[in-house]
Amino acid sequence: LTSSPRPMGSSVRHTRVTAGAQLRRHVSVQPPLARAMRRNLCASAATAEGAEGGVLYDIPVSNHGARVRMLIHAKGLHDRIHIESPQVLGGLKSEEFRKLNPLGKMPLLALPDGTALPESTVILRYLESMYPEPSLLPTTPEAKARSDLFATVVDGYITPIQGCMYRGPMEAKQRADQLKQMQKYLDLLEHVLSDPQSPGAGTPIADGPFCAGNKPTLGDVVVFPSIIFADYMLPSKFGWKNLFETRPGLAKWWQAMCEWGPAAHVREEIIEALDKWDNDGRWSRVGIDEQVQLEALTWSYQ
Repeated sequence: LTSSPRPMGSSVRHTRVTAGAQLRRHVSVQPPLARAMRRNLCASAATAEGAEGGVLYDIPVSNHGARVRMLIHAKGLHDRIHIESPQVLGGLKSEEFRKLNPLGKMPLLALPDGTALPESTVILRYLESMYPEPSLLPTTPEAKARSDLFATVVDGYITPIQGCMYRGPMEAKQRADQLKQMQKYLDLLEHVLSDPQSPGAGTPIADGPFCAGNKPTLGDVVVFPSIIFADYMLPSKFGWKNLFETRPGLAKWWQAMCEWGPAAHVREEIIEALDKWDNDGRWSRVGIDEQVQLEALTWSYQ
Protein backbone atom coordinates (compact mmCIF):
# COMPACT_ATOMS: atom_id res chain seq x y z
CA LEU A 1 0.00 0.00 0.00
CA THR A 2 1.56 3.26 -1.04
CA SER A 3 0.77 6.92 -0.67
CA SER A 4 -0.53 8.68 -3.75
CA PRO A 5 0.75 12.21 -4.38
CA ARG A 6 -1.23 15.10 -3.03
CA PRO A 7 -3.18 17.16 -5.57
CA MET A 8 -1.92 20.61 -6.37
CA GLY A 9 -3.98 23.69 -5.63
CA SER A 10 -6.44 24.58 -2.91
CA SER A 11 -9.49 23.86 -5.05
CA VAL A 12 -8.66 20.17 -5.46
CA ARG A 13 -9.77 17.84 -2.74
CA HIS A 14 -7.37 15.37 -1.22
CA THR A 15 -8.38 11.87 -2.40
CA ARG A 16 -5.37 9.71 -1.55
CA VAL A 17 -5.74 6.28 0.05
CA THR A 18 -2.69 6.45 2.27
CA ALA A 19 -1.19 6.30 5.66
CA GLY A 20 -5.48 7.28 9.25
CA ALA A 21 -11.38 6.69 23.34
CA GLN A 22 -10.97 3.74 24.32
CA LEU A 23 -14.56 4.05 25.33
CA ARG A 24 -13.48 3.95 28.88
CA ARG A 25 -12.89 7.62 29.62
CA HIS A 26 -15.29 8.48 32.39
CA VAL A 27 -16.44 12.08 32.64
CA SER A 28 -16.53 13.54 36.12
CA VAL A 29 -19.67 15.64 36.04
CA GLN A 30 -19.17 18.68 38.25
CA PRO A 31 -22.21 20.61 39.52
CA PRO A 32 -21.95 23.47 36.93
CA LEU A 33 -21.67 20.95 34.10
CA ALA A 34 -24.56 18.91 35.45
CA ARG A 35 -26.76 22.00 35.57
CA ALA A 36 -25.74 23.05 32.06
CA MET A 37 -26.56 19.63 30.66
CA ARG A 38 -30.25 20.15 31.55
CA ARG A 39 -30.79 23.77 30.47
CA ASN A 40 -33.26 24.37 27.69
CA LEU A 41 -31.50 27.23 25.93
CA CYS A 42 -33.24 29.48 23.45
CA ALA A 43 -30.19 29.54 21.19
CA SER A 44 -29.82 25.78 21.03
CA ALA A 45 -33.57 25.26 20.68
CA ALA A 46 -33.70 27.63 17.75
CA THR A 47 -30.77 25.95 16.05
CA ALA A 48 -32.26 22.53 16.72
CA GLU A 49 -35.60 23.34 15.11
CA GLY A 50 -36.48 20.50 12.78
CA ALA A 51 -33.62 18.34 14.06
CA GLU A 52 -35.44 15.32 15.47
CA GLY A 53 -32.31 13.90 17.06
CA GLY A 54 -30.68 17.18 18.08
CA VAL A 55 -27.73 19.25 16.91
CA LEU A 56 -24.09 18.24 16.94
CA TYR A 57 -21.81 21.24 17.39
CA ASP A 58 -18.57 20.44 15.62
CA ILE A 59 -16.26 21.41 12.75
CA PRO A 60 -14.69 19.26 9.99
CA VAL A 61 -11.15 19.33 11.41
CA SER A 62 -12.26 18.21 14.87
CA ASN A 63 -10.57 14.89 15.64
CA HIS A 64 -12.97 13.78 18.35
CA GLY A 65 -15.96 15.20 16.53
CA ALA A 66 -15.06 13.15 13.47
CA ARG A 67 -15.78 10.02 15.48
CA VAL A 68 -19.31 11.19 16.19
CA ARG A 69 -19.91 12.34 12.61
CA MET A 70 -18.79 8.93 11.39
CA LEU A 71 -21.26 7.18 13.67
CA ILE A 72 -24.05 9.53 12.56
CA HIS A 73 -23.42 8.54 8.94
CA ALA A 74 -23.01 4.86 9.80
CA LYS A 75 -26.45 4.85 11.41
CA GLY A 76 -28.09 6.98 8.73
CA LEU A 77 -28.86 9.78 11.18
CA HIS A 78 -27.70 12.73 9.08
CA ASP A 79 -31.33 13.77 8.49
CA ARG A 80 -32.21 13.50 12.19
CA ILE A 81 -29.11 15.11 13.69
CA HIS A 82 -28.01 18.42 12.25
CA ILE A 83 -24.33 19.34 12.35
CA GLU A 84 -23.53 22.98 13.06
CA SER A 85 -20.36 24.93 13.75
CA PRO A 86 -20.09 26.32 17.30
CA GLN A 87 -19.86 29.68 15.55
CA VAL A 88 -23.65 29.75 15.21
CA LEU A 89 -23.68 30.28 18.99
CA GLY A 90 -20.76 32.70 18.92
CA GLY A 91 -17.89 30.20 19.15
CA LEU A 92 -16.54 27.80 21.76
CA LYS A 93 -15.76 30.54 24.28
CA SER A 94 -19.06 32.37 23.87
CA GLU A 95 -21.54 32.68 26.71
CA GLU A 96 -24.19 30.77 24.77
CA PHE A 97 -21.92 27.81 24.05
CA ARG A 98 -20.58 27.75 27.61
CA LYS A 99 -24.17 27.45 28.85
CA LEU A 100 -24.18 24.13 27.04
CA ASN A 101 -20.66 23.12 28.04
CA PRO A 102 -18.82 25.24 30.62
CA LEU A 103 -15.52 23.78 29.38
CA GLY A 104 -16.06 25.32 25.94
CA LYS A 105 -15.15 22.15 24.07
CA MET A 106 -16.54 20.26 21.11
CA PRO A 107 -18.07 18.00 20.02
CA LEU A 108 -21.29 18.62 21.86
CA LEU A 109 -24.70 17.10 21.13
CA ALA A 110 -27.66 19.31 22.07
CA LEU A 111 -30.82 17.25 22.32
CA PRO A 112 -34.29 18.63 21.53
CA ASP A 113 -35.30 18.57 25.23
CA GLY A 114 -32.41 20.89 26.13
CA THR A 115 -30.03 18.21 27.37
CA ALA A 116 -26.43 18.89 26.33
CA LEU A 117 -24.06 15.94 25.96
CA PRO A 118 -20.32 16.79 25.86
CA GLU A 119 -17.41 14.43 25.20
CA SER A 120 -17.17 12.18 22.15
CA THR A 121 -17.23 9.01 24.27
CA VAL A 122 -20.46 10.03 25.97
CA ILE A 123 -22.05 10.95 22.63
CA LEU A 124 -20.97 7.72 20.93
CA ARG A 125 -22.43 5.64 23.72
CA TYR A 126 -25.64 7.64 23.74
CA LEU A 127 -26.14 7.29 19.99
CA GLU A 128 -25.35 3.58 20.10
CA SER A 129 -27.98 3.11 22.82
CA MET A 130 -30.56 5.41 21.28
CA TYR A 131 -30.17 4.06 17.76
CA PRO A 132 -28.99 0.45 18.19
CA GLU A 133 -29.28 -0.51 14.52
CA PRO A 134 -27.04 -0.97 12.72
CA SER A 135 -24.95 -1.87 15.72
CA LEU A 136 -21.27 -1.01 15.98
CA LEU A 137 -20.84 -3.00 19.18
CA PRO A 138 -18.76 -6.20 19.06
CA THR A 139 -20.76 -9.35 19.67
CA THR A 140 -18.30 -11.49 21.67
CA PRO A 141 -16.15 -10.78 24.76
CA GLU A 142 -12.97 -11.30 22.72
CA ALA A 143 -14.11 -8.93 19.99
CA LYS A 144 -15.13 -6.33 22.57
CA ALA A 145 -11.73 -6.57 24.28
CA ARG A 146 -10.00 -6.20 20.94
CA SER A 147 -12.08 -3.18 19.92
CA ASP A 148 -11.65 -1.51 23.32
CA LEU A 149 -7.90 -2.13 23.30
CA PHE A 150 -7.54 -0.66 19.82
CA ALA A 151 -9.38 2.47 20.94
CA THR A 152 -7.39 2.67 24.18
CA VAL A 153 -4.10 2.97 22.30
CA VAL A 154 -5.39 6.13 20.63
CA ASP A 155 -7.21 7.71 23.56
CA GLY A 156 -4.61 6.75 26.14
CA TYR A 157 -1.43 7.39 24.18
CA ILE A 158 -1.81 8.99 20.73
CA THR A 159 -4.46 11.66 21.37
CA PRO A 160 -2.55 13.30 24.25
CA ILE A 161 0.52 13.87 22.04
CA GLN A 162 -0.78 14.12 18.49
CA GLY A 163 -0.71 17.91 18.75
CA CYS A 164 3.04 17.60 18.16
CA MET A 165 2.16 17.24 14.47
CA TYR A 166 0.36 20.58 14.13
CA ARG A 167 0.27 22.73 17.28
CA GLY A 168 2.47 25.49 18.59
CA PRO A 169 4.23 26.94 20.38
CA MET A 170 6.22 23.87 21.40
CA GLU A 171 9.90 23.39 22.13
CA ALA A 172 11.67 21.58 19.29
CA LYS A 173 13.00 18.80 21.51
CA GLN A 174 9.59 18.14 23.04
CA ARG A 175 8.07 17.93 19.56
CA ALA A 176 10.78 15.57 18.35
CA ASP A 177 10.42 13.37 21.44
CA GLN A 178 6.67 13.10 20.95
CA LEU A 179 7.11 12.21 17.29
CA LYS A 180 9.32 9.31 18.39
CA GLN A 181 6.52 8.23 20.73
CA MET A 182 4.08 8.38 17.82
CA GLN A 183 6.17 5.71 16.09
CA LYS A 184 5.94 3.49 19.19
CA TYR A 185 2.18 3.86 19.44
CA LEU A 186 1.59 3.20 15.75
CA ASP A 187 3.54 -0.01 16.31
CA LEU A 188 1.27 -0.73 19.25
CA LEU A 189 -1.79 -0.47 17.00
CA GLU A 190 -0.10 -2.96 14.69
CA HIS A 191 0.48 -5.21 17.70
CA VAL A 192 -3.22 -5.22 18.57
CA LEU A 193 -4.09 -6.21 15.01
CA SER A 194 -1.33 -8.72 14.30
CA ASP A 195 0.28 -10.13 17.45
CA PRO A 196 -0.61 -13.74 18.34
CA GLN A 197 -1.06 -12.70 21.99
CA SER A 198 -3.71 -10.06 21.23
CA PRO A 199 -7.34 -10.67 22.26
CA GLY A 200 -9.05 -12.97 19.79
CA ALA A 201 -5.83 -14.00 18.04
CA GLY A 202 -6.26 -17.28 16.21
CA THR A 203 -10.01 -16.73 15.80
CA PRO A 204 -11.93 -15.29 12.82
CA ILE A 205 -12.12 -11.83 14.42
CA ALA A 206 -8.33 -11.54 14.05
CA ASP A 207 -8.70 -11.94 10.27
CA GLY A 208 -10.18 -8.45 10.05
CA PRO A 209 -10.11 -6.39 8.03
CA PHE A 210 -11.48 -4.23 10.85
CA CYS A 211 -10.06 -4.24 14.35
CA ALA A 212 -12.55 -6.81 15.68
CA GLY A 213 -13.58 -8.78 12.62
CA ASN A 214 -15.35 -8.24 9.35
CA LYS A 215 -17.57 -5.36 10.53
CA PRO A 216 -16.60 -1.90 11.81
CA THR A 217 -16.96 -1.31 15.55
CA LEU A 218 -16.64 1.69 17.83
CA GLY A 219 -12.94 0.91 18.18
CA ASP A 220 -12.45 1.55 14.46
CA VAL A 221 -14.48 4.77 14.70
CA VAL A 222 -12.33 6.07 17.54
CA VAL A 223 -8.98 5.32 15.92
CA PHE A 224 -9.55 6.35 12.30
CA PRO A 225 -9.48 10.18 12.62
CA SER A 226 -6.12 10.16 14.41
CA ILE A 227 -4.60 8.01 11.69
CA ILE A 228 -5.95 10.41 9.05
CA PHE A 229 -4.02 13.18 10.81
CA ALA A 230 -0.88 11.03 11.07
CA ASP A 231 -1.01 9.97 7.43
CA TYR A 232 -1.50 13.53 6.25
CA MET A 233 1.19 15.16 8.38
CA LEU A 234 3.97 12.74 9.23
CA PRO A 235 5.17 12.09 5.66
CA SER A 236 4.60 15.59 4.27
CA LYS A 237 5.71 17.70 7.25
CA PHE A 238 8.30 15.50 8.97
CA GLY A 239 9.65 13.28 6.18
CA TRP A 240 8.31 9.95 7.40
CA LYS A 241 8.08 7.12 4.90
CA ASN A 242 4.84 5.29 4.21
CA LEU A 243 3.24 4.63 7.61
CA PHE A 244 1.99 1.21 6.57
CA GLU A 245 4.94 -0.36 4.82
CA THR A 246 6.16 -2.09 7.98
CA ARG A 247 2.68 -2.44 9.52
CA PRO A 248 0.72 -4.89 7.35
CA GLY A 249 -2.16 -5.29 9.79
CA LEU A 250 -2.63 -1.55 10.01
CA ALA A 251 -2.35 -1.30 6.21
CA LYS A 252 -5.14 -3.83 5.74
CA TRP A 253 -7.27 -2.04 8.31
CA TRP A 254 -6.62 1.40 6.76
CA GLN A 255 -7.61 0.19 3.30
CA ALA A 256 -10.87 -1.25 4.66
CA MET A 257 -11.69 1.93 6.55
CA CYS A 258 -11.00 4.12 3.53
CA GLU A 259 -13.45 1.99 1.54
CA TRP A 260 -16.19 2.05 4.21
CA GLY A 261 -18.63 4.80 3.22
CA PRO A 262 -19.06 6.63 6.57
CA ALA A 263 -15.31 6.67 7.18
CA ALA A 264 -14.54 7.78 3.62
CA HIS A 265 -17.01 10.65 3.97
CA VAL A 266 -15.43 11.90 7.20
CA ARG A 267 -11.93 11.44 5.81
CA GLU A 268 -12.80 13.69 2.89
CA GLU A 269 -14.05 16.36 5.29
CA ILE A 270 -10.88 16.20 7.39
CA ILE A 271 -8.53 16.23 4.40
CA GLU A 272 -10.27 19.26 2.94
CA ALA A 273 -9.92 21.08 6.27
CA LEU A 274 -6.25 20.10 6.60
CA ASP A 275 -5.59 21.31 3.06
CA LYS A 276 -6.97 24.70 4.15
CA TRP A 277 -4.56 24.67 7.09
CA ASP A 278 -1.74 23.92 4.69
CA ASN A 279 -2.74 26.63 2.24
CA ASP A 280 -2.95 29.11 5.12
CA GLY A 281 0.64 28.29 6.16
CA ARG A 282 -0.19 26.73 9.51
CA TRP A 283 2.98 24.65 9.83
CA SER A 284 5.14 27.68 9.16
CA ARG A 285 3.12 29.88 11.49
CA VAL A 286 3.44 27.50 14.48
CA GLY A 287 7.18 27.07 13.90
CA ILE A 288 7.26 23.50 12.63
CA ASP A 289 8.79 24.27 9.23
CA GLU A 290 11.69 26.00 10.97
CA GLN A 291 12.14 23.35 13.66
CA VAL A 292 12.41 20.42 11.25
CA GLN A 293 15.52 22.06 9.80
CA LEU A 294 17.35 21.37 13.07
CA GLU A 295 19.62 18.45 12.16
CA ALA A 296 20.51 17.71 15.77
CA LEU A 297 17.02 16.27 16.28
CA THR A 298 15.37 13.29 14.59
CA TRP A 299 12.06 14.00 12.88
CA SER A 300 11.53 11.12 10.49
CA TYR A 301 10.64 7.53 11.32
CA GLN A 302 8.71 4.80 9.58
